[in-house]
Amino acid sequence: MLALGTLGGAGCQAETGRSSEPAVSARKERALPRFEGTLLDGERASTDLLRRKRAILFFFASTDSDAPALMEVLARVGDDARESNVTLIGVNRDEEASSGRGFLRTYGMEAPVFSDSRGAISRAVGVAGGRSAVVVVDAEGYLILGFQGLDSVAGIDPYEKVIRESLHLGSGKGAVSPALGLRPEAPDFEVQTLAGDKLILADLEGKIAVVVFFSPSCPHCHSALRFLQGLVEQLDNPDLAVVSISVQNKKYVIEDMVSRMAIDLPMYVDPKDEVFKDYAHSGTVPDIVILDREGRVASRHSGMTPRLEALMTMQIKHLLGVSNPILLDAKGYSGEEFCSVCHESQHETWALTNHAYAFTTLAEHGADRDPECVGCHTAGFGQAGGYDLKQRQTHLEGVQCENCHGRGGPHQSPEFAKQGYEQTCAGCHTSEHSLRFVFGERLPLVSHAANAQFGSLSAEERKALIERRDRRERKLFDRGEFVGSAACAGCHESEHSIWSASPHARAFATLVGKKEHENGDCQRCHTTGFEEAGGFPQGGDALTGVGCESCHGPGGSHVAEGARREGTILALTDKCDSCVIMQICGSCHDEANDPGFEFELLDKIDAIRHGFRDRDAHAQATSPDAGAE
Repeated sequence: MLALGTLGGAGCQAETGRSSEPAVSARKERALPRFEGTLLDGERASTDLLRRKRAILFFFASTDSDAPALMEVLARVGDDARESNVTLIGVNRDEEASSGRGFLRTYGMEAPVFSDSRGAISRAVGVAGGRSAVVVVDAEGYLILGFQGLDSVAGIDPYEKVIRESLHLGSGKGAVSPALGLRPEAPDFEVQTLAGDKLILADLEGKIAVVVFFSPSCPHCHSALRFLQGLVEQLDNPDLAVVSISVQNKKYVIEDMVSRMAIDLPMYVDPKDEVFKDYAHSGTVPDIVILDREGRVASRHSGMTPRLEALMTMQIKHLLGVSNPILLDAKGYSGEEFCSVCHESQHETWALTNHAYAFTTLAEHGADRDPECVGCHTAGFGQAGGYDLKQRQTHLEGVQCENCHGRGGPHQSPEFAKQGYEQTCAGCHTSEHSLRFVFGERLPLVSHAANAQFGSLSAEERKALIERRDRRERKLFDRGEFVGSAACAGCHESEHSIWSASPHARAFATLVGKKEHENGDCQRCHTTGFEEAGGFPQGGDALTGVGCESCHGPGGSHVAEGARREGTILALTDKCDSCVIMQICGSCHDEANDPGFEFELLDKIDAIRHGFRDRDAHAQATSPDAGAE
């Protein structure tokens, strides 16, 4: 059986008596064991299917009562998962392969599925028979999430939520949390007091409401309720309402908790279980949703820690408009949520930048454990109280306020700003990791002032804006004359030979074969220097195909007589593949023309890699005048 626990943080899995939440296994750094077998289509396969990919393994039999619910969960996350380097792998326990195939056809599920009629794969992974299960694996082969048994009473929202969180897939449709700098409207609700009186959302109009899903037996919930009661007593503000909704509907159990703890907060129940579903409650308690005066979701938190107490104190006081002392972490990094309390507009514009999703990029490429990568994709890595690979604090993921303004900003690091933003940016945007980084050109993409113009955009428009800010909007190389790949052969004979045998060299020929060689949209990615100085078509047949200059930039200055060789074209052997080379390749191998290419990049690069990684070796192999790669 899968070990039961929580996803982390100071929270509990609620004991409701209704099995209304996923039984989730904690991360224990357990590696997925290697297995192989026969797929339902008859082919042999193994865990090699997961190479350099993250994965969702789903275990099922067509006779499992919860198998249909599992298929619906996978249908919800499937498209986002595939676009984020996550492969779906099934393990079917039916004795007859035809039963498994028929079941998958019924639910429209397309994925490689192992036949496991004897249960060998299931036992190796730790999944028992009788109920459907999901196991999530990261790119390094570690099990990061697992649950078995999906309950119809709970609905599928909680299961979708924990899968998305574990894989950084975004909130998905129907999420009840702030996203992209916007506050969603809180779903309407109707709950009952222990005396049977009703409360609906409209009753809280104009108030700051704190909705708490709690379990009477959860110690972290007890801490949350004590904290909220203390805050209510301290503020003594009629505009603050706490709505404590028990995930158990047994009146005597709640009354016993109230009596033992001497809690004065009103307690509510949800007899129809509708509020849990409408608010996409995941089963982890306490689950705290803070609503503003307009009935919008201002913030949402799971668990209870001293950090969350400080954060929620600031958030609630700010929404109430009362005195609000800053409660930053005295010894470490606080995270962007603390900054957002007072700097709302700046935080909203930050949410529209790629900085906000920098850690998601690492997770998608399986680099979220690599210290060389994590340092520039988290806040305070390597510093006291900063992001720690062992703790993996989600609140410090991404390039945040404290990356650019120092720990605690000017409140705690007043000297930090004196070094200037350009120097700060240059600490991560080095030549190894950023292609043609020009501070003045890139600053508007992250500037709060420059992004303020997008404040009126809808959620869909904001998402489109972020997606549009991709690699193709920037010039990849410095301007120059294109001369054709033949000019490179004299000094780079072996590299030219490797290129000549590659599909890149024959790229224009494929257009001719498809009779698309006069199509400008196609020529752009099947020629060199399209519509640039000296490039195709001005440069003639020498620029057909994807030549050396497509990857290294125009070579006119590099090959000119008496020219300085070093630095006149772009050397790539000292660059980060994912960070830089993908920017070049991705200008043509995008989602529209080559879906999934960015996650196959390393294998594709290995197949065509040439040149020297060691500059000393390169210098010995070439003359001083031909020293550039």
